[in-house]
Order: sequence, then structure tokens, then C-alpha cells
Amino acid sequence: MSDKMTYNMALARLEEIMAHIQSGNMDVEKLTHELSEAQELIKFCRNRIYKIDEEVKAMIANEE
Repeated sequence: MSDKMTYNMALARLEEIMAHIQSGNMDVEKLTHELSEAQELIKFCRNRIYKIDEEVKAMIANEE
């Protein structure tokens, strides 16, 4: 995964992958590759959300 990947970029790619899967026009090898990529993108998004949540909590704690 690229260091320049953003949450929005990852989400857009996940949406592309979902569209490919839902089309039903994908061979097994391509499906396997795209599912693997989707797993990595989901992991990236979860980590990004977790980091942002921690940053917001820290900001709120500093305000109190």
C-alpha cells in the first residue's frame, strides 16, 4: 500500500472492487486478487479511523 494513500482513496478503490464483484464478470484469479486487495484496504481504513479517533480524544482531553 502506498504511503500516499488516503482514506478517501482507499474507500474509492473498495467501491470499485465491490462494483467488479457485483458485476459477476470476473474470473477466479482476478476475484482472489481483488479480495486480497480489499482486505488490505479495509485494514488501512480501520487503522486510519482508529488513529483519527485517538487524535480527537487527545484534543478533547487537552481542552478539559
